[in-house]
Amino acid sequence: MKGQNHLRLVAQYQQHRQVIHGLIESMMTSISSPRLLDDYPAQLEAVQRLSEAYPFVELIYSLDGNAVQRMDSAYGPNVSERKRRSFGRGADRSHRPYVQVSRDCPNRIVVTDPYLSCATQQLAISAVHHFVDEQGVDLGYLVININLQRLIAYLNGDEMRSRVHPFFQLVYGVIGALLVVVSVLLLYASIEALVKAVSQSGSIATHAFGTVILITLGMAIFDLGKTIIEEEVLLNKDIHHHDSTRRTITRFMSAIVIAVSIEALLLMFKTLLGEGSQQIVSAVWMLLAAVGLLGGLGLYLKLSREQEA
Repeated sequence: MKGQNHLRLVAQYQQHRQVIHGLIESMMTSISSPRLLDDYPAQLEAVQRLSEAYPFVELIYSLDGNAVQRMDSAYGPNVSERKRRSFGRGADRSHRPYVQVSRDCPNRIVVTDPYLSCATQQLAISAVHHFVDEQGVDLGYLVININLQRLIAYLNGDEMRSRVHPFFQLVYGVIGALLVVVSVLLLYASIEALVKAVSQSGSIATHAFGTVILITLGMAIFDLGKTIIEEEVLLNKDIHHHDSTRRTITRFMSAIVIAVSIEALLLMFKTLLGEGSQQIVSAVWMLLAAVGLLGGLGLYLKLSREQEA
């Protein structure tokens, strides 16, 4: 499974910060109560109920007045067993950013900026309610941990796509791997052709050009397979951002332009050597096609950047 693009997540959080804080504060208000501080079954029930409506809610736990965790964390059903950490009861959380922010905000709900969660080892934000009674006694903190990646997906309406995305990654991975295998076979065929050109009689130039064609085709197919694997499997793409789509299209089109240009040059060289005088027209048309593809790509990049601006 590929890692999160933390820079992109933080940028989207900053873009929708006001909406996110409003949503989390209202969600926290609906369940926040001092009785949850010492009631583990109630915490489990609350996190189960919240996770049904808000799949980005991961866990709930409570701290005492010294920011030491009272009980084990109550995990929601959306957190797998392998992502759960034993860091729970008795842990000193006084150094964590959400405690430092909420310590001076009694009886208020505070939503933190993104940070790396010790519980799940993923980028998260927390909602904290610091309870202080009328006599000024510090009752403790109630904390809800929220997965930032799932929250952004929830706001973008990408929950269903996120579930099926691993299947798409698998398909793209198989396609990319097969293209790489085909490119290796073409390179092997080019080596065979080169050996035949040296060992057999006849026009060496003809065999050499055939070898170059195989190598060029193998290079183009390998670059296509590598691009598919990098863009669709290894990288964390954001389909809602123009940069991801623009980068993918640029890489695909660049590979095609290079392949077409090399083939056109090979046809021209073969014509100059007298091995098919009728192919010069086809070579010129291929070069014009490469120029047209390059011009269209440049126009697309210019218009897409202007639209984004």
